[in-house]
Amino acid sequence: MSVPKLRLLFSSSRKLHYVSPPKIPENAFVSDSILPRLVTAIHEQRNICPLAVHDDLEKFGLQYRKLNKLASDCEMYHPKLQRLDGWGGRIDRLVTCDSWKQLHDIASTEKLIRIGHENCHELKEVWQCVKLILFSAVSGMVSCPLAMTDGAATTLIKLLKLHENCKPGECSVCSEEWKSKVSEAISNLTSPSPDNFWTSGQWMTERAGGSDVTRATQTQALKDEDGVIRLYGNKFYTSAIDCQVSLALARYEKNLSLFLVRLPQEYDGTVQIERLKDKLGTKQLPTAELTLNGVPALLLAEKGIANIVPMLQVTRLYNAIAATSYLRHVTALAHDYAQSRSAFGTTINNLPLHKMSLAKLETFTRALILQTVDLSLIINAKVETPSLSSGVSRVLSAVVKVHTAQVAVTTLREGLESFGGAGYMEDTGLPGLFRDACVLPVWEGTSDVLSMETMRALSRGTAQADVLRYIRELAMGWCVLGGHQYSEELEECEKLEIPLLELSQYLTELEIASENSQYTGRSVAMGIGAAHAAAALISFARYSHNSSDVAAARLWCKLGLTPLNRIDPQDISDVLL
Repeated sequence: MSVPKLRLLFSSSRKLHYVSPPKIPENAFVSDSILPRLVTAIHEQRNICPLAVHDDLEKFGLQYRKLNKLASDCEMYHPKLQRLDGWGGRIDRLVTCDSWKQLHDIASTEKLIRIGHENCHELKEVWQCVKLILFSAVSGMVSCPLAMTDGAATTLIKLLKLHENCKPGECSVCSEEWKSKVSEAISNLTSPSPDNFWTSGQWMTERAGGSDVTRATQTQALKDEDGVIRLYGNKFYTSAIDCQVSLALARYEKNLSLFLVRLPQEYDGTVQIERLKDKLGTKQLPTAELTLNGVPALLLAEKGIANIVPMLQVTRLYNAIAATSYLRHVTALAHDYAQSRSAFGTTINNLPLHKMSLAKLETFTRALILQTVDLSLIINAKVETPSLSSGVSRVLSAVVKVHTAQVAVTTLREGLESFGGAGYMEDTGLPGLFRDACVLPVWEGTSDVLSMETMRALSRGTAQADVLRYIRELAMGWCVLGGHQYSEELEECEKLEIPLLELSQYLTELEIASENSQYTGRSVAMGIGAAHAAAALISFARYSHNSSDVAAARLWCKLGLTPLNRIDPQDISDVLL
């Protein structure tokens, strides 16, 4: 070969890829291995036509590449704080990129919040959950303000319903003006119009601590001479500070109360941005430390902690949705990449060890999808069923959040490894997904905090027996996702006998482990989450009789059932000496 030809071959002007990049799916819904079949199955089991939901999800799936491009822009152009104007006056102006705003508009027009609150469909929670799974990984972190917005809307709707029959002077909280302001907020938080759509913040964390808000909250609510309640204090970690409203906790008289804050449209000194947080990931999301210096607030509930429970259930579900979405996105890219990347004389999807890695990614993705959709059905259940008590909802709300977050972070790291060196390069966009996912075990309660909450919930009444019974009934086919009593009998599947036996043995060990869980609460919480995922996989395989679904259930019971730690407390004390 002549020298000029060699130069041409290695010239940087040649527009050749080092390797073929993985392709973003043209339609993220249609191309998914399980979502279309899952949506159909849940509707068929309840004798509901799935066409309207399928049509909407197919249309939304076509926007996936556009959404991914907008999300990439948000990762490149992070929010900035302009503290002063040209004359030295304080303005605290937050500057975000156009793509961040476009993603908000898409979330509104696609009714990502509204679907869950309007009576448009009998299975609106499944519709919303699946749509959010498609959106979250390519949302540029707009999924975070959406979680808080949905949580705020849910809380306000419940409070408005609680006070709908209150008469003037009968209640210390509500009045006609109160009802009007709450109704206005609900309308805007669920609006399908970008011009009217509001997002909400969630101002809970203070310097003294995060999850222990009962003791840590120092912000004071004081009534001025005009009778307006104003908040004074510091909120240490507030996400999506470009929101229009926020729920906030503050001490009012003798109570820790819940308030609705309408953020000022122009800087007036009542809300001061002290600094933007420099985080490991989620850099697209404007997160700040705020000083509240007399911002007006509407008292929503004198007992604040009891009334944020609906919000926490929603935001924990969104956390599970985000974990599922990230893992699903990376798994789809890994499958495509493996078909074009060659090594050792073949494409890497033919190498046994890489096939094993891909199978694990696929299995773990399906497990998280199924248990997240199941949780969306459970927390939105209108009535208790023989399989589904209120204790199941309380426990699984915490457990699924812990389990999906931990599994996603661990498996995403392995997923990035499947791209070789490209998985470590920032300009591929892959490391950002991993960094963003690392917040999931922390947001809405760390794994230890939620594990403690799980142990407390299991100790109340028959909660532990109810949760384990639900998992068994789901696996045995006595109910389907959401605890629904399916009218027909699900046929036995011989190939599911092994995972059923393994799950049954695991549940017995889990029951024993939970009896002494002061130090091993996280292991128990993860164990319940793993068992719940196994039951969901087995239940779906029973219904579909699809060999791929059966294989996923069998693989999960080999790879996904978390080892239950039996630890001597003395060893823990001694190692810390």
